[in-house]
Amino acid sequence: MKRVFKYLLAAAVFTGVAVSDSTSFSIYVVGDSTVQTYKDNVYPQTGWGQVLGHFFDASRVKVLNYAIGGRSSRTFIEEGRLDEVKGKLQKGDYLFVQFGHNDRDYSKAARYVEPSKFSGFIQQYVDAGKGKGANVVLVSPMNLNGSRNVFSTGSNNYDARGMMQTVAKNNKIPFVDLNMKSYNTYNNTYKGMGDYVTRYLYKKLEKGEYPNFPDGVNDGTTHFQEMGSMGHAQMICEELADNLKSNTNLSADAKAALTTLVSAIKKRYTIKVKTNLSNYNGLITQTQYFPAGSPMTLRVTPNGQTFEKWVDDDCNELSKNMIYYGFKTKARDITYTAMFKGGAACTPISHASEDSYEEGPGGGSSSSSGEVEVKELDEALCSLKAGTDAWPSVIDMAEPEFGDGWTEKNHEGYTGGGFFNLDNSAYSKATYMVTSDQSAEKARVMIRYSFSGSANRDMKVTVDNGTYDVTFKSTGSWDKWDTVYIDNVWVDALDFKVILQSATADGGPNIDMIAFDMKDVYRTGCKAARENQQGPVSIVPTKLATKPRAKGITVNALGQKVQNVRNQSDLRNLPKGNYFRY
Repeated sequence: MKRVFKYLLAAAVFTGVAVSDSTSFSIYVVGDSTVQTYKDNVYPQTGWGQVLGHFFDASRVKVLNYAIGGRSSRTFIEEGRLDEVKGKLQKGDYLFVQFGHNDRDYSKAARYVEPSKFSGFIQQYVDAGKGKGANVVLVSPMNLNGSRNVFSTGSNNYDARGMMQTVAKNNKIPFVDLNMKSYNTYNNTYKGMGDYVTRYLYKKLEKGEYPNFPDGVNDGTTHFQEMGSMGHAQMICEELADNLKSNTNLSADAKAALTTLVSAIKKRYTIKVKTNLSNYNGLITQTQYFPAGSPMTLRVTPNGQTFEKWVDDDCNELSKNMIYYGFKTKARDITYTAMFKGGAACTPISHASEDSYEEGPGGGSSSSSGEVEVKELDEALCSLKAGTDAWPSVIDMAEPEFGDGWTEKNHEGYTGGGFFNLDNSAYSKATYMVTSDQSAEKARVMIRYSFSGSANRDMKVTVDNGTYDVTFKSTGSWDKWDTVYIDNVWVDALDFKVILQSATADGGPNIDMIAFDMKDVYRTGCKAARENQQGPVSIVPTKLATKPRAKGITVNALGQKVQNVRNQSDLRNLPKGNYFRY
């Protein structure tokens, strides 16, 4: 009977007959930071895998997003993440794959993939899915508005799009050309609206626009706001339907599976946005096509006009804020109007009644990172308002989650709750779980340390998935502290590991703290403790109970001269504000 049904389904597909299906399945998504799921405290930053579930019938489809920032097709495999997904795939499930942005970044050897090897890594995802009886869909990386484009035109010679398309053709599976779809959208639909794309789709936020970013943030043209990723999810659904209509390269099995997938895409409704002015020349949210229950943002940036309120097509007042975000799309076509002073009065617009629909939890979307469980941290290791403009995020390294060595307080001049003394071994290391609420392509990291001796103590320092060779020169004494720096560090808004690995038989130095030149980086598990802290905190070095402090020794918390640090100019770059509470 199954064989007969399968044959009839395939025949119906090829003859254009609509086939209904009630099959339940899961969609597993893998990719990079443009796809991953982000925490609420970095909203509106969002990846398309985070919102894809809103576009599918939650009673039939569960979307599990395993994408993670900073990964290439190679490093995702090397870290065992594909094996984790493969272990959970079931026959009839779907595996969506998007890579290319990080693969082509030759400036970061840790994740770079030579063009000649890219297709081979993508093929491993296809093989992994097929080996479990799952259906693989390759998604080309979206256009990044002129930055790190990965399509085959212009000066770019890393044709990730073309290589993924070839792998899809060779395997007779669907190819979702998100790259050209987004390129055409940005250059046609939003032609001449560069400010709209940058301000409303990418993560460029002005001061005061969103509570999570009170000072604003400019993430360039790399990461997306929720509306940008919702638009990409919509494009993916449109591309899936187009594959079903026009991709003649698909195998019969692939087309039958694609029919099932497309049948589970929810109905989308037209969301029109307008103003009551005849001569409005500012920015405003453009018309969208979203399913019921999906997130929606109304946004307006006036150019000299006075905004008053948002109203719906019944003239009901919704909000007096210029950004009305986080509400859910209704199950009907709808028009929203930005009302300005001096404009026309609101006139109700006739409309149909809402369709009935059943909304699943989170739109049927979920995510899984596979990270290790983080131990509970002492509040003393968590700091609020740590640092200044130069080094906003300072992290106490006294107690790692995992470490070969000891937390100690038996030397002068350390900050916070102590320091970590690594074993005298070439294999000793300390691992810290760290969270960043921000993203940066070229962050700077500072490490404060000490050790006595004449030989350098080199280490490999890992931040997220980037590993850096760092030379630590002797400070001349275990009571004197110095700093080293790591430049051009990629940081994504997620939980990641910081690992300090000894590279010599003498082991590593004593590690006091590290600092980032970006805001909101902290030990994972510290957020609640940080929120509970009130008032200023201090970076005065811990006073030893066993012996008095040497005269004149002061850490440069408040700009004082420092006498126990070998490199005076380096320590002046430490935050002049506050670190740890005592």
